[in-house]
Amino acid sequence: DAPFGLRAADAGVRSAVRDVYKRQVLERLAVLDVEEAAPLDVVTHAMTDLAEATLEIALAQALAEADERHGAPLGDQGQRVDFWIVGMGKLGARELNVSSDIDLIYLYEDDGHTAGPRPLSFHEYFAGVAKRLFALIGDTTEDGFVFRMDLALRPNGNSGPTVVSLAMLEEYLQIQGREWERFAWLKSRIVAPKDVYKRQLQECRHVPGLPRSAGWR
Repeated sequence: DAPFGLRAADAGVRSAVRDVYKRQVLERLAVLDVEEAAPLDVVTHAMTDLAEATLEIALAQALAEADERHGAPLGDQGQRVDFWIVGMGKLGARELNVSSDIDLIYLYEDDGHTAGPRPLSFHEYFAGVAKRLFALIGDTTEDGFVFRMDLALRPNGNSGPTVVSLAMLEEYLQIQGREWERFAWLKSRIVAPKDVYKRQLQECRHVPGLPRSAGWR
C-alpha cells in the first residue's frame, strides 16, 4: 500500500469539513453576497476564516497519519520540525470570495529523516502531508470539493517541488526569484497551524529576499 494513500477516514474528515463548509457557511455567504446584504469585508473575512479552519482540520489529520506511519519529524534536540502553510494572494490578504481558490505555499523548517517504522526524509514526509491535504480539501469526489487549491506561486512554479524548506526558499529568492515573485509575498501570511504562530513568525521573518512588508515579517 502506498504511503499516504486514501483511507476510509478520509470520507469522515471530508464529510465533516464539507458539512461545515456547505451547510453552515457557504450557502449563507452566497446569499449575502448576491443580495448585497452584508459589507464585502464581512463576506471575504468569513470565507478566509473558513479556509483557515478547513486547512487546520485537514493538516491535523494528515500529520497524525504521517506520524503513525513514518514517525514524527524531530530535530537534533528532539523538537518537532515545523511545517507551515503560507496563504498567498486573496487568502493571504483575507480577501477570499465565495468562488475563490486558495493560493498556498508549503514550507518546512529543516532537513533530516524520521525514525519511525517506515522512515522518510523530511522532504518526503512533508510532500506526503501536502498530498494528503489535497486529497482532503482539493480533490473532487462525487460530493464535490471543499476548496480549489493552487500551488503555482511556490518556487519554480508548477515545475517545482510541492514543499520547500526554509533554506530552499532562501536560496531561490536570492538567486532565481523574479521581482513579481517577491512582490507576491507582500500578501503572504502563515495560515496554519495556529499553535505555532508566534515561534514561526520569529523564525521566518529573517528569510533573505522576502519583502519587509510581507504579512509574516
